[in-house]
Formats: sequence, structure tokens, C-alpha cells
Amino acid sequence: MNERRILIAAGGTGGHFYPGFALAQQLRGRGWQTLFLVKKDDIARPALDEADLPYTEIDMSSLPRTLNPAAHAAFLFKLFASLAQARRIVADFRPDAVLGTGSYVAFPALAAARLAGVKTYIHESNAKFGLGNYLAGFFCDKAVLGLPMRANPFGAKSALAGTPVRAAFAVKPGKSAALAALGLEPGKPAVLIFGGSQGARRLNAATVKSAAALRGRLQLIHIAGRKNFEAVAAAYAAAGLAGAAWLKVFDYREDMPQLYAAADLVICRSGAGTVAELALLEKPAILVPLPTSAGGHQKENALALAGPGAAVCLEESPDFENALTRRLEELIAGPAKLAAMADSFKKTGVPDALKAAGLLADIIENGIPDMRRK
Repeated sequence: MNERRILIAAGGTGGHFYPGFALAQQLRGRGWQTLFLVKKDDIARPALDEADLPYTEIDMSSLPRTLNPAAHAAFLFKLFASLAQARRIVADFRPDAVLGTGSYVAFPALAAARLAGVKTYIHESNAKFGLGNYLAGFFCDKAVLGLPMRANPFGAKSALAGTPVRAAFAVKPGKSAALAALGLEPGKPAVLIFGGSQGARRLNAATVKSAAALRGRLQLIHIAGRKNFEAVAAAYAAAGLAGAAWLKVFDYREDMPQLYAAADLVICRSGAGTVAELALLEKPAILVPLPTSAGGHQKENALALAGPGAAVCLEESPDFENALTRRLEELIAGPAKLAAMADSFKKTGVPDALKAAGLLADIIENGIPDMRRK
């Protein structure tokens, strides 16, 4: 084999998996041989199978969020076993580079690569390093960032490339056509609300309360999540809003580019992938960080947009429901505020998400000499 080779340790959540997935497709197109390292029974496996990207598994788990000694002992056992397995994989595959994206398996893979003298890279999608990437940052060759960071301990060896988004976002539907497809009318503010693939209970409940308070003054596109759809639909019915022409409630939608196109404002969580989409499309947003996000990284993501004025960061305080209604009322009062927020995306410094995979590939290629194997 004469291809250069890369081992990509990624998986689990979309924010950890998709950057590696997009990079693999980029490098495969440039003649690289790729191998994914994922945790046992990872949810990313079907996507890898569909894309014909080879992978191998290790039995790794996250750091326990408990003081139970038995849980920590089990974690340490898996960690050392995973490190040994990763060293065998590195020895067998002989990669020119290893990339970790912060998933459970990233640290063992990066540590094994470092011990073998292989070039190591991390990609951090969030505006704050996760624990695995933070530890790997001390010995990796390059830290590639998805968002600007307020505090970066590895600034001297960091490069800002952005976080890749799906190729579907390269095509931007027209606003009028998007509104018409949803049965909404032009000339009235349209607000898109979603809480991720599973929804978000408190955000859903607060949205119903805001819709009841502001009825007739806006249009809502509400992605409630499959688990919460029936409860949200019942709440709208209890508020007397069932069947309202300006209210569209769904459990799940694949056509996010069209929904974004219809929206003047977005209310959502602040996961790294979502923030990358908002920045690409320059969509003003009320960002509600997930309170339980590790290390508070979703708040940092939200502040990356809110600081320059492109979004509002609204945490789930005791008065969250009323605060959301007030903020929403302020922002839909006139088009000037939303236009100013959209213009503020130019000041965020967030790279073009459609170019992120190519930039990440360039960074790795520039660090790896093109020395073909005989």
C-alpha cells in the first residue's frame, strides 16, 4: 500500500463524530487510507457502513460522574485495556497521523500514537476543551479549533478551522419558498425552536407559554423531539392553540436547511454543530445552554456568538419561562434588531463551516510529509 494513512478516533455524539467523518471523506478523496476507532457498539457505525469507511472498536467508557470507587476502578481497568488495544491497532495499521475529536476513545488512541512516535492532532468543536482533549492537548502536535476560545491553554499550537456541517447546507433555500412549503405567510416574524434530536422538556414548556402570550404576533416552527412530541402537542391544545395556522409542531425533521431558511430567529441549545450551522447561515438566535453539559461547554459556545451580539445567551434560571417570553417579545418587535444581530456574525470569527473539513485536512497534510510507502 502506498497511501498515507490516518486513524480517526471519533464517535458517540454528533459533535464528536461528524468532524472526523467529514475529514475522512476529504482525505479519502486526496488518496489517504482511513480507519476509524470507535467505542464498542457505537451509534456512529451505521453511518460508517453506509459511507464504506472502515472502523474498529474498543471497549471504552466515559469518566464516571460519581464518587463510587467501584465505578472509577472499572473505568481505570477499561482505560488501560483500551490503551493496550489502541497500541496494537497503531502498530498494525501504521498510521501517519492520528486525530482525536474528544470522544471516549480519543485519549487512548492519541496516547498510543504518541508512544509510537506518530503525529497527533485533536479537533475541539466546542469553545472550551473537553477533558479528553484537554489532557491530549499537552502532548498533541496540533490542536484544531471549531470555535474561537476565550481561554485557550494551547494557543501556541492551535489553529482555527471551524466545525464541518452536512453538505446539505451548501444549498440555501429561498425564504419565500421555505415559508410557503411550511404553510406560513411572509411579512410576519417566523421563529424556529428545537432542542436537539430528543428535544428539551423545559425549553419545550417555555415555548408553549411564550406562544400563548404572543399569539398572533409571530409564527412558530417547533421541533419538539420524538420523545416529547405528544406532550408538547397536548400542551398547545390545553393552551387553546391546536390547529393554529401560524403554529407548526413536528416531532423531527430532516430538512433543517429549509426550516432555517424560513426562520427570522432561532431558539435552541448551543451544541457545537448547531452553533456552526447558525454562524454559517447568519441566523440570529436565543441560545439556551444545556445546564448539564460537561464543564459548561454549551454556555461557552453560546457566548462565542452572544459576545459579539449575534445571539442572546439565556440560561435556565428559575424565571426562565418568563425571561424567554420577554426576550422573544423584544426581538420580534421590529426587523432592525434581528438585522443587527445577523450582521454581527461578521464579528464572531467563526470560520465557514462548509470549508472546515478542507481546512482540517490541509492542516494534517501540511504536517505529514508525502513519503509514499514502498
